[in-house]
Amino acid sequence: MVNYRKYGEWGSEDMNEKIFESNRAAWNQATAYHQKALNHSLHIGFQNPEFSTFKREHDSVVNDKLKQIDFSGKAIAHIPCNNGRELLSLMRFGAKEGVGFDISDAAISEAEELAEIAKENARFVRTNALEISETYTNYFDFIYISHGSLQWCPNLDDYFRVISRLLKKNGRIMIFEIHPFKYFFENGFRFEEQNFNKLTSYFETGMNHYSEGLDYFGHVKYESPEGFWFMHKMSEIVVSILHNGIEIEEFEEYPFDLDGDFDQGAAEKFPFSYLITAKKK
Repeated sequence: MVNYRKYGEWGSEDMNEKIFESNRAAWNQATAYHQKALNHSLHIGFQNPEFSTFKREHDSVVNDKLKQIDFSGKAIAHIPCNNGRELLSLMRFGAKEGVGFDISDAAISEAEELAEIAKENARFVRTNALEISETYTNYFDFIYISHGSLQWCPNLDDYFRVISRLLKKNGRIMIFEIHPFKYFFENGFRFEEQNFNKLTSYFETGMNHYSEGLDYFGHVKYESPEGFWFMHKMSEIVVSILHNGIEIEEFEEYPFDLDGDFDQGAAEKFPFSYLITAKKK
């Protein structure tokens, strides 16, 4: 469980700018902790042409879907891409070109290092996901959105409007994400303890902040800049996709806990993750 703090409402242009710049600072700081925890394991791993970060048990569902896609000659993207490890792993399914976009300067710098080691045709762009250059309009055949991504966007309709713009006609997206149900546990609720006063409402709105940092690799607690994140209902996710001309083809829910914060009382009983595949009309 990662402690978080609630904030008030958001929405003004000035506030949105503050949100993204604060998140940029928070992720720049977090990247240093991640690098220390991983101890160059990615730099070593990507020297092997067969190396992939899609090796966790629950990644089997992603691998099964990816193997059904012909990536030859395709341009793919990962938004946001963090340090590029997943985009570089995706490139090994045979894509022609890959581009990763992320708000963190430090993460992009590491991604460029890894791309050079992996010898994949991938490049990385430091940007707010909502401000991706027009250069990439109608550019991509496939866009991957991985777990822990959507919560950093205040407005998902804005986010998927960009995703739709970047996709070619009939281009596809794949989302493998934390299920909104998982946020019930963000404030310390546990079934064994029956501490219902800690239960987070599914309908929670407003900004939240991980006050003890973002080190999900080494689990070091530290005082973090105010990196803001937002809870989104499943209906909001689905409607935001559909409203932007993207047709959902598959939607599956799983018990996999993607962020590693496992509650034994909830094991195999509730949806903690989901996978969506969809195509631009």
